[in-house]
Amino acid sequence: MHHERILLVDDEPGWVELVQHWLAKAGYTNFEAALTGLEALQKAQANPPDCILLDLVLPDQSGMEVCAKLRALPALSRTPVVLLTGHKREKVLGLQNGADYFVAKDEKPHELFATLEAVFRRKQMEQGLLSRGQLMLRSSDRKVIWKEQAAATLTPKMFLLMHILVQRSPQPVARADLFRAVEGHEDPGVSRALDVMLNRLRKALPAEVSSRIVNVKNFGYVFLDPAPASSSTPPAA
Repeated sequence: MHHERILLVDDEPGWVELVQHWLAKAGYTNFEAALTGLEALQKAQANPPDCILLDLVLPDQSGMEVCAKLRALPALSRTPVVLLTGHKREKVLGLQNGADYFVAKDEKPHELFATLEAVFRRKQMEQGLLSRGQLMLRSSDRKVIWKEQAAATLTPKMFLLMHILVQRSPQPVARADLFRAVEGHEDPGVSRALDVMLNRLRKALPAEVSSRIVNVKNFGYVFLDPAPASSSTPPAA
């Protein structure tokens, strides 16, 4: 059962009903819908949600306008907003107006669930610290603290990747799970984006920490603590 509150903003009753059905089956029962931009703003201010699913086409104003207005409100400026769209141009405009993620309206809920998983994992990270031995991850400013000294400041995606590996340690994490958690959608199967991001992450960390991120052949990656003697140089991705 999930306790996060989700606000869906869409004027298509059939779609609202379908999404609510999907969410309920997945354990997201704290759900509310708004049919117009004005109603969305009113409901969001009255009871701030943990995530807003926002359609671009609304009867009174565009989803872009609603997103910009949400971001202008202090209480909602950090609330994750997922735009329901699949067009590259709309994604660019969405980013400019403060959107965080993008999901295409689809007959299957897989991408939506993966995105919500990424949204709420990121939100949980922002609420505290994660420690493993002499390593600490501080979500508020994405700092990596090693031996009580600030060692690196990571990008949001790199920090999320590091957080997952440390949190799941000593269990390895599958490539597909890492990619989905960080990007919010499935890996097309030929992308090397995850390998590139892992390499950048390793370079940003102190050698003693980066050596603990190890490639598990034909599976994924694992964060080992303490690092085994044979892994002083991390295997190539």
